[in-house]
Amino acid sequence: MSMTASEVAAYLEAHPEFFDQHSELLTQVRVPHARSEYAVPLVERQVLALRDKNRQLGAKMSQLIRFGEHNDQTITRLHALSVQLVRTEEATDAIHRTLSALEKDFDITHAGLRLWGTATESLGEWHRQDPRLAIIARNLEHPYTGPFAAEHIIEWFPREPVLQSFGQVALRRDNGEAFGLLVLASADSYRFTTDMETDYLANLGALLSAALQRTLAMH
Repeated sequence: MSMTASEVAAYLEAHPEFFDQHSELLTQVRVPHARSEYAVPLVERQVLALRDKNRQLGAKMSQLIRFGEHNDQTITRLHALSVQLVRTEEATDAIHRTLSALEKDFDITHAGLRLWGTATESLGEWHRQDPRLAIIARNLEHPYTGPFAAEHIIEWFPREPVLQSFGQVALRRDNGEAFGLLVLASADSYRFTTDMETDYLANLGALLSAALQRTLAMH
């Protein structure tokens, strides 16, 4: 009675000593080559499979290293910005330093900021008493990244280039009340995606919020 393929596989799995007892089969049994029309010995096919697996693991390791290096750079740049903000005594200076760092250190050429409330009335172009912004910020428990932004927010930016992705983070007082909205935008649809981690955006929002609260309270 012939055995099915699954029965053969189950037998070999249950009897790992089989090829020790019949080692000649490793060179006699020939199986299809993964990348050619020729058959190769079973042992050579196993070596090829291990090589493929090693290549895949090597590629994954290289990717993890690149991600780690990118994260290290981001942490270093955020730290440098936080040092600048600690030394800042004017709210307008804190805003300028943040927007400048976003462009120079993070390659974000489109960033907009709007603030509301009586404490920010002296901040000119950045002050906007718009209830629509307050609603958006209030609903942002976590930063948003993805392809959508309200039309009245898109109008903050020039018409060209066409912006394809956005990062939005609410600025909050110590009591959790939102008093501002920071929006980052890009013509690259993959720059801000819905599945990306937003920890750095949250940290950026917290840094700017703290700097603005401190400097505004000084005047």
